[in-house]
Amino acid sequence: MRASYDGTMSDADHAKARIVKPTRRDPVVRAIVASWRSLTGGSATRDDGRRTLVACSGGADSSALLLALAAVSPGPEVCHVIHDMRPEHDARRDAERTRDLCDALGVAYHERSVSIATAGGNAEASARTLRYGALEAVARERGLRYIATGHHADDQLETLLMRMLRGAGVRGMAGISDRRAMGDGVTLVRPMLGVSHQDARALCANAGWEWNEDATNRDEDRLRAALRARVLPALREIEPAAGPRAARTAASLASADAAITRWADDVLGSTALGEHSGSVRLEYDMFVELPDSVMVSLLRRIYTRIVGKKGLDRLSQAVLTDLFRGVCGAGRRGGSFEVAELELRICEGCIEFCKK
Repeated sequence: MRASYDGTMSDADHAKARIVKPTRRDPVVRAIVASWRSLTGGSATRDDGRRTLVACSGGADSSALLLALAAVSPGPEVCHVIHDMRPEHDARRDAERTRDLCDALGVAYHERSVSIATAGGNAEASARTLRYGALEAVARERGLRYIATGHHADDQLETLLMRMLRGAGVRGMAGISDRRAMGDGVTLVRPMLGVSHQDARALCANAGWEWNEDATNRDEDRLRAALRARVLPALREIEPAAGPRAARTAASLASADAAITRWADDVLGSTALGEHSGSVRLEYDMFVELPDSVMVSLLRRIYTRIVGKKGLDRLSQAVLTDLFRGVCGAGRRGGSFEVAELELRICEGCIEFCKK
């Protein structure tokens, strides 16, 4: 046991004394564990072959994820990432509380720090990139194949609303993905997308865990926080199952986006003109007859192939749709267009894509 300076029980020991580890009989635990198993190999994989690093902030959602996965054997390991976007005292308190929960559950705790202030660019995007980078590094060090985060159905609903307000296409409206490769054999999974925030809070409360509350989540100058405070309560009053239903909609759109992506890949792979000298050439008539959604996916893939990922975030649905309309309006007579780092030239019945 960790003792406090006066010899009394530490916070960790108090936490350990009052935590009631949930069992797989709990319906929320059962749902999270079933989703986690589905995302990490399904029935063909034993639990000891899907060892997972849980990203835990100490908040209700990631704590619920940890509590659920601690009900299986072998249990997960945990990484808490500290960043400099919050007062040091608050960040340190959350780290210690997360360690207390890990001690109470008997799981390994790892801690990493990242500096957002020195990263430059959009602070939230930088924080996300650095946080995932730190998690991936710990997973590799520990030989863990999976990283799990506590994104849930209400996060998915917020994301869909935000992207709808920004005019997103099919890919954007697919929302938060439940699984994606991170490289070097590490895969990110999100087993709680079918579980609500209220479910997560209830799981923590039933276990006797007093989670951390992040004050930045109440900053209504941020769109997500404003939707969470003003819009979601009204939606849940109208339809209590709004979060889980949004998660199902996002899953359907993710399937549609996958089909669109395969179509775009087939177009790119089957064109007789193909690639040469760092450029891509497509037949003009074939290109302008594509549905808008396929064209958007195709342009993104061409951009990534020629330019890389630099500037890819500027290729929104609206930008690419306007570009497509410009190309269609130019006709076969010719013209040139630029978008981010990519140039399009129409000549001799073809469109050539090359780096500017």
